[in-house]
Amino acid sequence: MTRTDSVRKERPASPFVRGRDEGDRFNMFGGLTFIKATGEETGGAYGLIEQRADAGMATPLHVHHAEDELWFVIDGRISVHVDGETVTVGSGDVAFGPRGVPHAFRVDEDGSRYLIVRNAGGESFFEAVGDPAHDLTLPDPRPTEAQLERLEGVLETYELDLLGPPPFDD
Repeated sequence: MTRTDSVRKERPASPFVRGRDEGDRFNMFGGLTFIKATGEETGGAYGLIEQRADAGMATPLHVHHAEDELWFVIDGRISVHVDGETVTVGSGDVAFGPRGVPHAFRVDEDGSRYLIVRNAGGESFFEAVGDPAHDLTLPDPRPTEAQLERLEGVLETYELDLLGPPPFDD
């Protein structure tokens, strides 16, 4: 059996192209979020999210019990905290947070752009929690009260636990 044979697909994927500023857009926790590819579009392989944010945007310390998360920085710099260790991830760098391991990240440079790869279906989290973005303007780096309420409402659905505030000292 080949590796390709062992990968189960929900349904056959169809080719598509999505341009730089294309994809469903959401403002979430201070980032402008683009859904670049959904699990449905990739035949159950993965979801791809692009975020753009200025310095100060950060996630709380949290753990995904059902998904892995991978960050690829296109432009700028972010700090990724995984399993108690914080590393700086710059343009062209990749960081990985496996499921079940506590993590958070913070944007360290204005104008940062990064991709987030998640298991298929994980991209719908951004739609469930974020606010529709009607333009390409970066939102305030703090989450809104409505986003925090929606987050609280989907924690069980996405098998996600919040563990505390962003774990960054500086």
